[in-house]
Amino acid sequence: MHRRVGLLIAVATFVAALSSSAAAGAATTKVVYAGTPPNLKALAAKLLGKGVKALGQDNPGINAFSNQTVTINQGDSVKWTGLAKNFHTVDLPVKGGADLPLFVAGKTVTGVNDFAGSPFWFNGLVPSLGFNPQLLARTGGSTYNGSSRVDSGLPAAPKSPDTLKITFTKPGVYKYFCDVHAGMFGTVVVRAKGKPVPTRKQDAAALTRQLTTDILAANKLTKIKQPANHVSLGMSTRQGVELFAMFPATLSVKAGTVVTFSMSANSREVHTAAFGPSKYLTTLADSVAGPTPDQQALYPSSPPPAGPIQLSPTSHGNGFANTGALDSDSSTPSPSSGRIDFTTPGTYHFICLIHPFMHGTIVVK
Repeated sequence: MHRRVGLLIAVATFVAALSSSAAAGAATTKVVYAGTPPNLKALAAKLLGKGVKALGQDNPGINAFSNQTVTINQGDSVKWTGLAKNFHTVDLPVKGGADLPLFVAGKTVTGVNDFAGSPFWFNGLVPSLGFNPQLLARTGGSTYNGSSRVDSGLPAAPKSPDTLKITFTKPGVYKYFCDVHAGMFGTVVVRAKGKPVPTRKQDAAALTRQLTTDILAANKLTKIKQPANHVSLGMSTRQGVELFAMFPATLSVKAGTVVTFSMSANSREVHTAAFGPSKYLTTLADSVAGPTPDQQALYPSSPPPAGPIQLSPTSHGNGFANTGALDSDSSTPSPSSGRIDFTTPGTYHFICLIHPFMHGTIVVK
């Protein structure tokens, strides 16, 4: 999941590659980019001018397919690219079906102790969470007619394919998903052979319109102010634009203040707010990228019904506190926010264990 190219590079090359065809009447392949298109800087610079530099500091990205809707003829193909680079999947379920869950429950958690050697509250009470085994390998063949699932699988291996090419053999309207990011979907419209479909020029114009909307929406996000004693873990729009930064990056409060860490309403991501020694947090973050995450990274460091998590330099023996995994997806059991009570003056640094380049600071006076 550590991928972020950012909303910043020239649109010309990608537009030129949006669709390709051989001789007239031959099968056509149209290209759809999964995540942030790689050639967006020229368009962003044209729209925002010097504002591009300020936006770039917030690690912008797009959890969307571009173009979101692509129309082809029966027998033509769609090629998705950017899967490994941006950590996305393409999930074409049985027509009308749903996407696969990213995380699934395993055996009950046992034997997870904190730095002081004390068991965490979740031992013996909750299931362990890990990547869905169904997503660890590719599913299906190279053709699709809506009768069985085709899934690219998670690009978790070091040399995972960055592309997926599928030929559509039956007319219809097919909705597909990214299994990593809830709410990220696209549509392939397959028309009978000989029926009119958008030209390369029309596809390019649609792409420019979609990206223009994304860029302008991202720029507006940077101007939103947060409520008192509140940190937003990233910012997002309903189109899938994500800013991968903490807002605000530094917050000053008085001792005894409870700070709320929350997901933005439209986010398609999963974030955490985790405090503690840098090396300790790095180890936890590295585990999240593997098949068996350390459950300290995904569950809150204190039981949710107990009220705000208490944080001081001695919490759990090393100043550790974690909201656990948060998301804005109503279909998951994860909450959308967590609260931490800063009881002792000091400077407390935190990161997202899923996106460790996201970091912030709470100064307690």
